[in-house]
Amino acid sequence: MDLKDTAELASFRETVRAWVGANLPDALRCPSQAYNGIEANEAMSEWYRRLAGQSWLAYRWPKDHGGPGFTDAEQIVFVDEFSRSGAPVPHGFGISMVGPILMRYGSDWQKERFLLPIARHEEFWCQGYSEPNAGSDLASLQTRAVLDQDKEHLVVNGQKIWTSGANHAGWIFVLVRTDSEAAQHKGISFVLIEMKSQGLTIKPIRQVDGQSGFYETFFDNVRVPIQNLVGKINEGWGMAKALLISERMHTGSNQDLRALIDRVKTVAREYPGESSAILADPGFRDRLAQCEMDAECLRYTRYRMETAVFQGKSPGHESAIFKLYQSELFQRVCDLGMEAMGPDSIAWYDDRLSPAAYELPMRMMITRAMSIYSGSNEIQRNIIAKRVLNLPD
Repeated sequence: MDLKDTAELASFRETVRAWVGANLPDALRCPSQAYNGIEANEAMSEWYRRLAGQSWLAYRWPKDHGGPGFTDAEQIVFVDEFSRSGAPVPHGFGISMVGPILMRYGSDWQKERFLLPIARHEEFWCQGYSEPNAGSDLASLQTRAVLDQDKEHLVVNGQKIWTSGANHAGWIFVLVRTDSEAAQHKGISFVLIEMKSQGLTIKPIRQVDGQSGFYETFFDNVRVPIQNLVGKINEGWGMAKALLISERMHTGSNQDLRALIDRVKTVAREYPGESSAILADPGFRDRLAQCEMDAECLRYTRYRMETAVFQGKSPGHESAIFKLYQSELFQRVCDLGMEAMGPDSIAWYDDRLSPAAYELPMRMMITRAMSIYSGSNEIQRNIIAKRVLNLPD
């Protein structure tokens, strides 16, 4: 893709830049690293409402589903300008995950019912994939759905875990087993369930920082209208894979990584070692410079993947490589920050820490999860070994 600005693209860039400068809430110019979910952050929610008012929230979507209908190049410029200004690029379970699945696989009724409320930031979603005994090996999930006698409802029983933002969501998209006799990947269906359904309950999972952004979700004879089945019964695994590829591509962002590196640089200047700031140490600078170069390579790798998607191709195996490399790069950067902070790295939200260092220990903990969700890094290495390098089992 040729990303040299034409006159029209340059004008679009200026429009986005000016609008972001005028509308980005001050609270998001130095965002919190605590995790409570997007909808729990009022500044983020207000930002999303402003974007929705411009039809920019679902910025990858066509106009007929509530998006702006940006061209491929405009989408990349849009993200570039947000990254340049430090504005959060919109994402979430609705606009980045279930929305694209419904556009591709959903019925006309499902598209009409769900897409516009997502694009307008009126309805919030959460994800029902992982289970206590089915995380990295997602195809082993055991939450079951059977067709009721009336043939108009599926009855769901089971448990999901790590349900981000379940306390704020109105809907959850869930993978359920609908054929216990079929091979693992062939007996799974994709359903949409309202969170206020009778028999659905949630339980908070307390995080290491005392917050609860994740929940366990329980289904006890939850009746789901058959019209909420996406696609055909027992054909949900293809949708699950498509969604995971999208999730891997949008895990973390160029701006998040750039901001994290800048934060670590600031901390490394502030904290003295035995005689001077650790940034003066040549070995530390070399490792930090390597992370900066790796981040730049990752940025262009993301562009190549996005270009493939724009051209109607699936990034496929590249998403596994991207997710693996990105998650470990975030961790390397955080490790440098912890090294720079020294003994202060064990502090949690201590007001005596500098603004740059205040939330860095929590950010380090969050990056540990990046190598687990969207398919653990061990699974990604298996994918790469088998499907890219053609290694034997």
